[in-house]
Amino acid sequence: MMPITDFLSCTRVFDEFESLSPAQRHHAKTYATGLVAASNKTVAGIAREVLPAQGKRDLNKFLTEYDWDEQEFNHERLEELQKHGETRWSQDGYIILDDTITEKAGDEVPGVGHFYDHAEGDTVWDQDLIYAFYADDKTAYPLTFRLYEQQDENDQDHDTKYDLAREIITELEEEVGVPADTYLFDSWLAHDSGLPEHIEAYDKDWIGPLRSNRQATYGGEAIRVDALAERIDTDERDVADDTTTSGRRSFPSPSWET
Repeated sequence: MMPITDFLSCTRVFDEFESLSPAQRHHAKTYATGLVAASNKTVAGIAREVLPAQGKRDLNKFLTEYDWDEQEFNHERLEELQKHGETRWSQDGYIILDDTITEKAGDEVPGVGHFYDHAEGDTVWDQDLIYAFYADDKTAYPLTFRLYEQQDENDQDHDTKYDLAREIITELEEEVGVPADTYLFDSWLAHDSGLPEHIEAYDKDWIGPLRSNRQATYGGEAIRVDALAERIDTDERDVADDTTTSGRRSFPSPSWET
């Protein structure tokens, strides 16, 4: 591959980020350029292929030893996205909460451990990230994430995945100020997590599948979700050339027993 002789133009915005010193901005540009354009995306490969790089050692120190605020850097990234119409968020957008695992090989990778991979149907050696993603009809991009670490039997203050998800919601609502009205998540985040109540505390809506044996309090009556679903008359209708099924009856909002 031909060497990369200059930083990508998209990295110029780093010059405006107050979370980085001038030297750190140089390394950030090197790393971002390498991730996009280098054929070898390891630190050594990026330092070799991106000619403005100041060497593998300096780039590695930036990533592992330098004192810079990753969260502040991310907030500045999100602020930059709001300056452009095609990436500006709105109330009509959605915040998606989920987790993802990334298989690893080394033992020194932060948070690495044995996690169950539903795609593989087996336990693998990897990292597990809890993340939030913004999406609407014109754009989609990651908002923030937390690294989940397996609990040590002697650690009584260990953060669960639910704790990390609630922490993400608090950050997005109180620090970042994402205006999207609705959160989306899978059933594992809806069950015994406290997430629906945490989201509703910010006057936001949420959509997520519930297990059929979950108990709901509807009209003063405790009833299973599958039994409640049987009471809803449905009708097919066309919306934007897609056929969907919607309930005919108007139900008050049920409360979920967790």
